[in-house]
Amino acid sequence: MNRALLGSLVAISAAESSHHSVASVVSAAGAIGAAANSHVEVTPRRNSLPAPPIFKAISNGKHTNGTQQTTNRMTNDRSTAAELTKRPQEAREMLKRAQIVCFDVDSTIITEEGIDELAQFCGKGAEVAALTKEAMGGSMTFQEALKRRLDIIKPSQRQIREFLKTHPSTVSAGVRELIDQLRQNSAEIYLVSGGFDCLIEPVADALEVPLCNLFANKLYFHFNGSYAGFDTNQVTSKSGGKGEAIKIIKSRFNSDKVVAMVGDGMTDLEASPPADFFIGYGGNAVREEVQKRATYYVTNLADLLW
Repeated sequence: MNRALLGSLVAISAAESSHHSVASVVSAAGAIGAAANSHVEVTPRRNSLPAPPIFKAISNGKHTNGTQQTTNRMTNDRSTAAELTKRPQEAREMLKRAQIVCFDVDSTIITEEGIDELAQFCGKGAEVAALTKEAMGGSMTFQEALKRRLDIIKPSQRQIREFLKTHPSTVSAGVRELIDQLRQNSAEIYLVSGGFDCLIEPVADALEVPLCNLFANKLYFHFNGSYAGFDTNQVTSKSGGKGEAIKIIKSRFNSDKVVAMVGDGMTDLEASPPADFFIGYGGNAVREEVQKRATYYVTNLADLLW
């Protein structure tokens, strides 16, 4: 890679977009090492939380503008929620036993798919959608698909900041109540996502999830703020990455703890094992294969409250 062309890389975090000075600068030599897949430490996770960023919240299944949240993003509109739901009472009892609960983010914790929304914002929505459809056919690895989508979008730091200001995420109905209940039951909450930490950190902050409990992908930028790549060393950038993240989480504790995974996609389902059990969620989008294979499946997180 041309050293002069690459220059220095900057790792951006959502905290910077909220005017917190936590960005880290990587030297040109270090950047070249990152491109060669060597390990580069950037933007250490915070253990304390900043002031909540701009965030669009909902409560009791309604958006703040009063419009009712619906499940119109489901892939199978003819199926009713009752027909899709599988063993919710047992899922609730399993969650009572969980000491660690890992949530997917896109279409689970929030109603949107972050990379699709960012692509649309950057004027690359149709191209990325076509590539995503191709990738779903199994023609490429997860990391290759991620790289090709990012090569299309090429989001700059400025675009990321503007996107966060103008397109705040929407928390899915029942998420806050479920997380509060799990915390009251002494469960640790983790966010495990194939999305980007700079988009997810505002969500984690709003839900009071420490960023050391967030596993997500990291973007790199040139010194002038243009897109430069992503950290291929992050476990979530690879196929099977969510399962690897859960192994890391388990290794943080000396004793065996019961770990649950909650999510809408195949990467979430395939993370169990090592997660002890998986609960599929179809409140925003129903992935038919996930719904079919999941032992437990809900379309309303209120079904998991006790």
